[in-house]
Amino acid sequence: MVNKPDSNKARLHRHVRVRGKISGTAECPRLCVFRSNANIYAQVIDDIKGVTLAEASSLSPEFSGYGGNKAAAKEVGKLVAKRAIAKGISEVVFDRGGYIYHGRVKELAEGAREGGLKF
Repeated sequence: MVNKPDSNKARLHRHVRVRGKISGTAECPRLCVFRSNANIYAQVIDDIKGVTLAEASSLSPEFSGYGGNKAAAKEVGKLVAKRAIAKGISEVVFDRGGYIYHGRVKELAEGAREGGLKF
């Protein structure tokens, strides 16, 4: 019998470990990333109050095209940065969600930086 490790379970374990070290506040909220095969999502979260301050995804009405590639991730990063800056948020802490800082996650971060967020 073949025992293939569950990669999502390992990612969730890494995410819990990272979340023990970082947390978002009202002054410096957390930019959280989730990616699926077909889409990518980003939220700006205040962990103290437990509220989402801004969000964007490749399913947003402003977004058109396929959401599962690096170009889409960069556009989602710019979109979440624009929405966060409109609410007066300029500095965040980046939460990669247990994913490797590579590919779509890296492009989303670079797009958010281009959009004006500092982290």
